[in-house]
Amino acid sequence: MDLGLRDRVAIVTGGNRGIGYAISAELLKEGAHVVVASLDPTRNADAVGKLKAQSNGRVTGVPTDLNDVAAVENLFKKTLAEFGRLDILVNNATNISQGSFFAMTEEHWDRAFDNKLRGTVRCIRHAVPPMRERKWGRIINISGGAAWTPQLGAITTGINNAAVQNLTVALANELAKDGILVNAIVPTAVRTERHDQNIREAMAKTGQSEAEVLKPRVAKIPLGRMGRPEEIATVVAFLASDRASFVTGSAWAVDGGVSARL
Repeated sequence: MDLGLRDRVAIVTGGNRGIGYAISAELLKEGAHVVVASLDPTRNADAVGKLKAQSNGRVTGVPTDLNDVAAVENLFKKTLAEFGRLDILVNNATNISQGSFFAMTEEHWDRAFDNKLRGTVRCIRHAVPPMRERKWGRIINISGGAAWTPQLGAITTGINNAAVQNLTVALANELAKDGILVNAIVPTAVRTERHDQNIREAMAKTGQSEAEVLKPRVAKIPLGRMGRPEEIATVVAFLASDRASFVTGSAWAVDGGVSARL
């Protein structure tokens, strides 16, 4: 199926690994041009090199600290200078923070919100003007299942994700008249590098095997397995395309049925 993404220009934050890397690769496969934006310059450069090797599309990297207002502005200036347009923004970057509620300081809360929620807001502010000019745009926010099912050890993560979904609906209503569609994707239980590191840490702490650590996690998933980053990426590509031209203000659960609800 041709999604009509050829020559569209996309920025993917946190696009150098895990779900973000898979999204970058999928958009390139569909013929879009991609700007990979993430904090680590070395990892960013490595990801861009790999993406170039496996794709015919144009891909570039702009190391960006989403906590830095000037750095975010530079990301969009460079994108427009190189490509002359911006069609798609995927807000994927996140900063998962663990800890009990009473252990978190004011600084902890500030850091948690600065990267995810405020970083998303900063990017959207810069993305909307060039999209408005063309009367076409796609903003896709990557949330997480903790937005719907709060977890005691990841309170700031869940609140951030819930805030991003609230923002998604509010902006979908405001930007519809400009031809800009805004949606969220809510992945859960995806085998990323970060998740695999978490598994290794649990194995070291408990002495269990990988299968033993995974068993209770997989048991909660109706499909009986973990998700793959590529399975998130294909939904992003659909929402970024003309095939999803009547879809806005929605949150798409891509989680094997974990959050199935009426």
